[in-house]
Amino acid sequence: MKNIVLYCKSYRGDVSRAKILLDSVFKFNNDNIPFYISVPKADVDIFKHSLGTTGYILVEDESIYNHSQDESWTTQQIVKSSFWKLGLCKNYCMIDSDSYFIRPFFIKDFIVDGTEDVPYTVMHEQKDLFTWTCNKTSLLGFDPYGSFKECRQKVMDVFGRAGRYYDFGPGPIIWSGKVWKSLEDSYLVPNNLKFEDLIKTVPSEFSWYGEWLLTSNAIPVHPIEPMFKFFHYKPQYEEFKKMGYREEDLAKIYMGLVMQSNWNAPLRY
Repeated sequence: MKNIVLYCKSYRGDVSRAKILLDSVFKFNNDNIPFYISVPKADVDIFKHSLGTTGYILVEDESIYNHSQDESWTTQQIVKSSFWKLGLCKNYCMIDSDSYFIRPFFIKDFIVDGTEDVPYTVMHEQKDLFTWTCNKTSLLGFDPYGSFKECRQKVMDVFGRAGRYYDFGPGPIIWSGKVWKSLEDSYLVPNNLKFEDLIKTVPSEFSWYGEWLLTSNAIPVHPIEPMFKFFHYKPQYEEFKKMGYREEDLAKIYMGLVMQSNWNAPLRY
């Protein structure tokens, strides 16, 4: 069983973005961390044709979470959160197709120095993003900070935690199989629940993982800021371009970039 692997849940609509991600892994994966990509069974041939068959391991989504419904946001979250059940690794860095690396990366970027298998936990208060959004409610059409607090509060209430609101994303994020197994064994099974029941209540797999980690202490918590620069909104991206930021500038701070596909971002910065 590998200590850490990279894992991307994708589908045919993101195959071009997945190719860019794969190319960046080829270029910057200095410790040869195994890279898994899962897609619906119906998309396997498309990915083999577009990405080739080397440099990654292709897995069918149905082998992770056997479902009959169409590809949906809920289904994607359940598949991502269930990858640990394949028994391939102790920890995995879950990375979306619209992400790519911009500098060399190593096992030490994901696993805490001096430990055998304890991963870092993306855990912060998202102040950088909310500083940008705090006066842009009319531009965006909603209040991101209010939505963030409402979502987190619901999960916190389930586990009885009070205090600060933490963001356990955005991706890429590092997940421990020990935490997911603890959630299943100590909360889901005793309450006759499945993980999809949680996702249908609050559709934020990041929050369920992070809040259960704080509740269970299944692994030591070593918090880090987001590993990639995430462009959540088109105006945010446009501002960075106008200010003259280049990939090489951002590589001094971040391992990679996320060009959010939800607003049809360019494939590369």
